[in-house]
Amino acid sequence: MCLSANNKEPPMSSPRPLEVYSYLTPTEHGPTLADVQRSVDEVAGLDRVLIGYHSFGPDGIVLGSTALTHSDQLNVLIAHRPGVVQPTVAARELATMSLVSGGRVDVHVINGGAPGDQYREGDYLGHDDRYRRADEYVDLLRRTWTATEPWSHEGEFYKVEDVRPNEMHDPQIRVHMGGASDAALTFGAARADVYMLWGEPLAEVGQRIQAIEEKAASFGRPRPRISLSLRLYVADTDEQAWATAKADPAYQKYLAKGAGVTDRDHAQDAGRNRQLAVARAGEEHDDCLWMGIVAALHGLGNAAALVGTEDRVMKTLAAYRELGVDTFLVAGDGGNWRPELAPTVERMRREL
Repeated sequence: MCLSANNKEPPMSSPRPLEVYSYLTPTEHGPTLADVQRSVDEVAGLDRVLIGYHSFGPDGIVLGSTALTHSDQLNVLIAHRPGVVQPTVAARELATMSLVSGGRVDVHVINGGAPGDQYREGDYLGHDDRYRRADEYVDLLRRTWTATEPWSHEGEFYKVEDVRPNEMHDPQIRVHMGGASDAALTFGAARADVYMLWGEPLAEVGQRIQAIEEKAASFGRPRPRISLSLRLYVADTDEQAWATAKADPAYQKYLAKGAGVTDRDHAQDAGRNRQLAVARAGEEHDDCLWMGIVAALHGLGNAAALVGTEDRVMKTLAAYRELGVDTFLVAGDGGNWRPELAPTVERMRREL
């Protein structure tokens, strides 16, 4: 994988300030404008909110654009799947969002661990091919954003001719990504501004950050920022926090079935397999990391959790920070943002 001479990589800051993200999730039966406004109000104070991507969900570009009009502070992270639209088209859409919002847009490039959702949109590329395509795709995004002269490109997946510079070039949109496979590591180390990880025990997270840093160095880059996704169950006592966490409906259903952690291998989702391997080794790790909902959801999504008093949770967050985590994507009960987490987020800002 080669970095194009035309590919402007935004510089990484050092020391790296903490950022705290969560999710923007209006009600599933809308989202009406009222739903969007309510969700925007609830996430006020976060650095950025992720708007996810599914073939059957609201369009992130439309939803994100709507949300941005309801706040002059909100920053969005738009999940975006290569292969659905041409990269020069996507670049123009994202740059327009950035232009009209005053630079409040980043993009999360997802390559898919669920083949069925890829097939729904007519994408039948294999796992490693999707990451090679993403590499070319991100190169073309950045060239569209930064070029000052007309340019053409003919590569493995895309061909474009006489692409003209436009008023919206160079919007400084950061590229986020995630993935645990070798192909993901190569892509993320070469292209990403932010590399997103699922929650794992401290030792495993440290090993992954080291691998990302070493791979980035092989491309002559500093490592990307590191984001870690976690659910937080915080209460006045450890017992109260554990009671809330274990009352999760998905976990209760999992216990009722009594089937244990699935041994199914998800061939196209290395991150999911890693989550399940940790869950099979035990539900509790380190001081307060809990993999119970990971087991219940079969490794799907942001399910690793920190459970305990605020002091206990903060101690573990600080340990992740010392390993090199720059950003935390946090959720509460049900995997969504919960306003009651706001005091913990404020403490994170002060102390981490």
